[in-house]
Amino acid sequence: MINLMGIGLRGTKSITLQQLEVLKNSDIIYFDVYTSISPENTILSLEKLLSKKIVIADRETIENSEEILQNAKKFNVTLMVTGDALTATTHNEIREEAMKNKIETRVYENASIFTAFPARTGLFNYKFGNIVSLPFVHENFFPLSVYDKIYRNHANDMHTLLLLDLNNGKTMGLKDAIQTLLKMEDKRGKGLITGKTPIIIGIRVGMDHERIIFTDIKKIVNGMAQDLLDESPISIIIPAGLNDKELEFIKIFCENELV
Repeated sequence: MINLMGIGLRGTKSITLQQLEVLKNSDIIYFDVYTSISPENTILSLEKLLSKKIVIADRETIENSEEILQNAKKFNVTLMVTGDALTATTHNEIREEAMKNKIETRVYENASIFTAFPARTGLFNYKFGNIVSLPFVHENFFPLSVYDKIYRNHANDMHTLLLLDLNNGKTMGLKDAIQTLLKMEDKRGKGLITGKTPIIIGIRVGMDHERIIFTDIKKIVNGMAQDLLDESPISIIIPAGLNDKELEFIKIFCENELV
């Protein structure tokens, strides 16, 4: 058996009673450290709570899931994922392979950055377009499709949730993300990403010391909140047109640099 378990955004604090029971009955527990970031010391807290050793599942273990699936043929295996269980494509691929191999599969859902961050801001969920991922770029890899997806959302008056790439257990830094977007604007030249472009920064959403800040790109470039530049995890929302109710919510729910 394999249990695909999303544990939400608060580490052990957001595990449900049902999930706790499943974990206690699991023979092998994997914890995905590749696709997302959990609060500090989550794995140590889990091992203390369960009195069990947690197996760290890195990129190789997740993308080449043979070890997990082979164990699931013989044992009760749980794969723990920060956020929701099936948000990342790779988790559904593991689910697919398990089902093809006639391995009993159960899914335990939980909160995700996909819903938690937009909801925190007060922006209307139905006004969000396609979610966009911003990867680390270099001279030979500079995917302008990222810009094009944001632009299409904006042209349709839809907000964009921008997920920042991960490296060494941290998300891309805020400054690096903004600089990459500005470089993409230089190449496309459509006037979407400028100093006046408003953005919402989500820092440690759902975790201790959460911060959600409404500002613009100029303030970040000019050195606003230097203490936040190395925070992780960080996500960004690039809003399109804001209606009166959304602006009202932002004034109350976000730290405001603009309203």
